[in-house]
Amino acid sequence: MTKLTFNDLVGTPQTVIANLILDHYAELGMSDAQLAIFLQIIKFSQQGEKFPSPAELAAVVKHPVSEVYQALQAMTQKSFIAVTTYVDHDQHIDQYDVAPFFERLSGLQEDQQNVAEFQEEQADVTKLYQEVEVEFGRTLSPIEMETVDGWLNRDHFSSEIIRLALREAVLNDARSFKYIDRILLDWQKRHIKNAADLQRYKSKFQ
Repeated sequence: MTKLTFNDLVGTPQTVIANLILDHYAELGMSDAQLAIFLQIIKFSQQGEKFPSPAELAAVVKHPVSEVYQALQAMTQKSFIAVTTYVDHDQHIDQYDVAPFFERLSGLQEDQQNVAEFQEEQADVTKLYQEVEVEFGRTLSPIEMETVDGWLNRDHFSSEIIRLALREAVLNDARSFKYIDRILLDWQKRHIKNAADLQRYKSKFQ
């Protein structure tokens, strides 16, 4: 038997598979066996067969038909695939729809992004506390930590504007939480929310 090379395979029919499938199927709870069936469904669809039978799928994934049938049921229940119907020349024809998988994938990526953003925010808040302690030259007291927490979560000042107020206090040699609080309240009244706003405000007096 002649051994196939890569060059022999170039030009043969190809099935386009999104890397997102291969990268995240396990995170979504899809088994390797279900992945093999899922990829075959995509292959059949790209070849024009929208609803391959369990027997057809079993023939290519090399699993018993009963196992493929059970896997298809599980994949439907887990919203990896759906069976939809379309009309062609007055005939109602079933087809596999893989859109549910990508909807779940989109949700997974959104969740991961939300987690990443939350972790980034928490890291930034931790850094803010450390910067305040450095400028004050000591560990903050519980009341002072509560004050910073209030700026962030009660008054909804950004960590950026708190840093700017801290720098303003340091420049004026007024390392006082009351002084920083007055700066923040004054800037809030003047709608100063970031460095650009502060620069525009100061430029009026230059």
